[in-house]
Amino acid sequence: MTVDQMHISFKQGLDKFDSKNYPNIEPEEVDLLLNQAQGAFIKQRYGYNNSKKESFEETQKRIEDLKALVKTQVLLPLPNNIYNINQYAVFVELPSDHWITIQELTNVTYSCNGSGSTVTEDVYTLLIQHNDYSKLISNPFAKPTNTKVLRLSTENGSELLHSQYSVINNYRLRYIKKPVRMDSLSTPNVDCELSDMVHQEIINTAISIALENIEAKRLPTFIQVTENRQE
Repeated sequence: MTVDQMHISFKQGLDKFDSKNYPNIEPEEVDLLLNQAQGAFIKQRYGYNNSKKESFEETQKRIEDLKALVKTQVLLPLPNNIYNINQYAVFVELPSDHWITIQELTNVTYSCNGSGSTVTEDVYTLLIQHNDYSKLISNPFAKPTNTKVLRLSTENGSELLHSQYSVINNYRLRYIKKPVRMDSLSTPNVDCELSDMVHQEIINTAISIALENIEAKRLPTFIQVTENRQE
């Protein structure tokens, strides 16, 4: 369904709910409502914040709902510099369309037990918070090892902390990308990226948001009229 078609369906649906008593909604406002609904739909489908408490891969329908947004990229680390948190940390820049991380693995090479031979493998990557850094980095059971990399989130990407005996080769990231925004003025004939079977669900959610906004605006007016009548 194109953006224009979703606009038509939205207006028809709103008319059924509100019998043409709603204020005129401009195309830009409909775009905003559809984008809000699309974002809410993706977040609800991805996580456990839904009535069935299912992640997006627990049922075939949920896989189909979001599979068009799942991407994988292999990211190369930037050289260690003065902005890294320590000498055994490197930055990776996340893709510009990154939104929600699904899975991450770091490929490292490390020496094997002082024998001179090396091992290259994908290792566990653990997200940590900056306020936990000091206590984790000094804990021999929690700090980075040859088979465990710690990750800090930064403004433009991620910072990967590895052991002094390993080198990071790359960082493999699988994620849900930001969906293309619906813009009826610039791209009216662009299709919604999500599965066809969920387009109506997004429209229905947009209608619900619109009706909530309309009622929220009407309520203060109703209260003011009522108070004036009582004076």
